[in-house]
Amino acid sequence: MIAVSNQRYLPTLVNTMVLFKDGLYFYLHRDVYDQAVVLTDLFDSTPDVLAERIGGLPENEETMRWFFETAPKPLHILAPCLRLIAGPIERDIEQACGVLHVITSMIHVRSFIDKPEEIRRSVSFSLTIKDEYELAWESFFASAIPYDQRVQLLQGAYGAETLPGPQAAVLDTVSLFPAGSGTSETRKDRASILYGPTEEEKAATRSLLMK
Repeated sequence: MIAVSNQRYLPTLVNTMVLFKDGLYFYLHRDVYDQAVVLTDLFDSTPDVLAERIGGLPENEETMRWFFETAPKPLHILAPCLRLIAGPIERDIEQACGVLHVITSMIHVRSFIDKPEEIRRSVSFSLTIKDEYELAWESFFASAIPYDQRVQLLQGAYGAETLPGPQAAVLDTVSLFPAGSGTSETRKDRASILYGPTEEEKAATRSLLMK
């Protein structure tokens, strides 16, 4: 699954990864994400080699390069899959992600590039897949929780008493002896705990020991 939105959601679908770039949130199934990570490691510096391995038509070459530069890593590495579309794809991030959603649900891209060339050359998709992702996206976003409403919705579902209260940050520190607290004598005692005896105290101790 690949979906994109300008609104942040908390996915309820397990194994969903969330990427962010230029004000947009990208939602990827973990399997697609893992494939993209491997392909990025192999072809990030040589996307043309990956495009040649995937095959397809040069009709969407410019859109492919635009998506490679526009989409967040590692999603960007799936740009050459746009060459598999038999028809023009606009430079529209929603349409491109929708098309890739359909393609990655039908072929395992990481395995596809290792198939014999005659098999890879025979794979293509018609422009009608542009309309096939909308239903899947509607279902995904309907099940997801708007991020700014997550606390209220979770409280309604589980009850406020089951949710943990605010916790102090790990890096928060608490003063052992708050400034201005206690008398001058108690502050002096505290100083001796923190810094050890003063020179006057050391001299007085030596004097007592020598008597």
